[in-house]
Amino acid sequence: MLRRLLTRRWLTWLLIAVVWAVACVFLGRWQWHRYEGKSLSQHQVSDNYDAPPVAVTTILPDKRSKLTPNDTWRQVKLVGHYEPAKKLLVRNRPNDGYFGYELVIPFRQDDGPTVLVDRGWIENGRTAAAPETVPPTPSGTLTVVGWLQPGEQATSNKDVPGQVSSINLDRIATLTHDDLLTGGYVLMRTEKPAAPATRKGLAALPKPTPGTYAGINLSYALQWWAAAVGGILFMLYRCWKEEQEAVHGPRPPKPKKPKKVRIWDEEDA
Repeated sequence: MLRRLLTRRWLTWLLIAVVWAVACVFLGRWQWHRYEGKSLSQHQVSDNYDAPPVAVTTILPDKRSKLTPNDTWRQVKLVGHYEPAKKLLVRNRPNDGYFGYELVIPFRQDDGPTVLVDRGWIENGRTAAAPETVPPTPSGTLTVVGWLQPGEQATSNKDVPGQVSSINLDRIATLTHDDLLTGGYVLMRTEKPAAPATRKGLAALPKPTPGTYAGINLSYALQWWAAAVGGILFMLYRCWKEEQEAVHGPRPPKPKKPKKVRIWDEEDA
């Protein structure tokens, strides 16, 4: 069989099988990475979303600290006051199929760094240039509980007074002239005392979904890796079968089964 495998024809098929196996290995790795990403996302939502709130500094001890994927959606508690004069609207933000604004305001803690808080979503006004009204910011000492989120990439440097295009923490720190924590911001869940209700108040952003079941990507990865081995084994089997036929001759065909005679065929005869 080895001598037959080293012929030009079978070396070509071997090369094709190896290329197929390499492609399957890379496709399997791609599905494996998707599985890991989905598993991490599901872990963040299931384990962090309703975990007891902690101080921000236990996760981001200083301004240069960066929020890790494992700490995304961790609940934190802030005690202090808002800086309403520095509030900003983040434009073109979706919520339940509609576009509007998210209202972000620096929150100065009594004992800790100033943190950007996303208080929620406001619908567009008559045009997309600005909302009809912006709910008032509660004053005095407040306790805010929310989820830590990583900052976003800057999408535009175009300045609109009182608005930004993304929650880019470095950009917002420059606009507000605040010594802002840039490792992450807080998506508000509750604030006490609660702000008075208004006709067009803030809408909460929807709870994140953990995404599609991660196990399906693991299954795809295993299938691709099995296909990598299967392609080479199939090629080797065909080579072995050809060698057996060359040595022992082709296998005789199986005899045909006799045609089954039906009762009504006998009666017609």
